[in-house]
Amino acid sequence: MHDGPSGDVLLGIARQALLTEILPLLGPAHRYTGLMIANAMAIAAREMAADTEAAAAAERRLVEAAYAALPAPPPAEDRNRALAADIRAGRFDSAAHAELAALFRHQIAVRLSLSNPKYPA
Repeated sequence: MHDGPSGDVLLGIARQALLTEILPLLGPAHRYTGLMIANAMAIAAREMAADTEAAAAAERRLVEAAYAALPAPPPAEDRNRALAADIRAGRFDSAAHAELAALFRHQIAVRLSLSNPKYPA
């Protein structure tokens, strides 16, 4: 049983210490590097705290919806892998534009929520 702070909380504590205690001690030559490290720690903490199961399930539903408009879709377990190749091959040129747009919006929103949560939704 784990009764201490979770990994995302520990990263947050470490990031705050970096920003408030260590960064002021660094010279200008190392300030940017310190800020990059703090940003990477914040992204990692958000990834650890994120509900990845719900995001993955939503993405699977959106991929299935895109393939529902096509004849002979690949098996469900291969759809994510096949998607880029099928787009390049032109399989979606005449159908599923709205479904693909919804999928791409979802993927972008998930990535932005992790890398830049202040970006407007």
